[in-house]
Amino acid sequence: MKPARIVFPGFWFGESSLQEAQELARRGVGGFCVYGGTAEETRDFTRRMTEASPYGRLLFCADIDEDLSEIVTDAPSLPSNSSLKNCPLPQDGAYRKGNLLARMARSMGLDWVLAPVVDLGYAAPAFGDVPLSVTHLAGDFIAGLSNGGALNCIKYFPGVSGVLKTLAQMEDAEFVPYKHIFRRADAIMPSDMIFPNIDNDNQAMLSDKMIKGLLKKRLNYKGCVVSFPLFKGRVRYEDASAVKMLHSGVENILAPKDAASVVDAVEREADKGFLLDEIIHAVSNHEMFISKVAVGPEPMDIRDAFSMAESCFKK
Repeated sequence: MKPARIVFPGFWFGESSLQEAQELARRGVGGFCVYGGTAEETRDFTRRMTEASPYGRLLFCADIDEDLSEIVTDAPSLPSNSSLKNCPLPQDGAYRKGNLLARMARSMGLDWVLAPVVDLGYAAPAFGDVPLSVTHLAGDFIAGLSNGGALNCIKYFPGVSGVLKTLAQMEDAEFVPYKHIFRRADAIMPSDMIFPNIDNDNQAMLSDKMIKGLLKKRLNYKGCVVSFPLFKGRVRYEDASAVKMLHSGVENILAPKDAASVVDAVEREADKGFLLDEIIHAVSNHEMFISKVAVGPEPMDIRDAFSMAESCFKK
């Protein structure tokens, strides 16, 4: 069992070293988050890393809010989440968007779409500001992703619009989508913001009160929790922050700036006898996720998937 498996390095095309990424794959990381490549470059990268890995399968993440054009330079754009409520059948639009995203992602070797955003708000990437409406649209989006063969991740817990609200106020608003979608969520991603009425000292992604106390105990969430991508999470010390996240209930560390150093820190913590149960649980989740992806539909050709996406919302 390799502790490195709970780390998912970022790879930035045109910036990151392919050799360093291959070395991380050989060390046993669980997968990668990719940024800024073309579809063909992304597909080639996922193949190379899988070949370098000691495992038969890695999980590759699409760190997006709206669509794949955020991380894949030639991917077609899809309607914003906030615009889906204007479709003749909004839930059908949400399902189609999720399904198209999954088909495109899988065509490039990306298995895990880190979406949807279920924050309440008026603008993209929110689906809207009405809790039950967001719940229904996000649920159909997730169904589309699942039927397209991709994993999901609902975010950003506990809901950015609740940053100045009391816990009781959030129970009636921000928590509604989470409580309704928990059983369909492959993972939950905490916010990088501070919610002073819950934990005034720590960002949500670093908060034991937020993750273990609120999410896992009070709201009774039993599934996987992944970190906010470290490179954009406003943390000063990645190694210490990653270890603190793991002790707070996060299971996977996503996209650190210096992945090798974070892997070293996790391995040191494991060598001390800490985090062993957490690592075992995370690896078990990985195996379950890989099995879930394996029984999904066969990946489409990239060109066919993109053509489908380009034409679908024009009808």
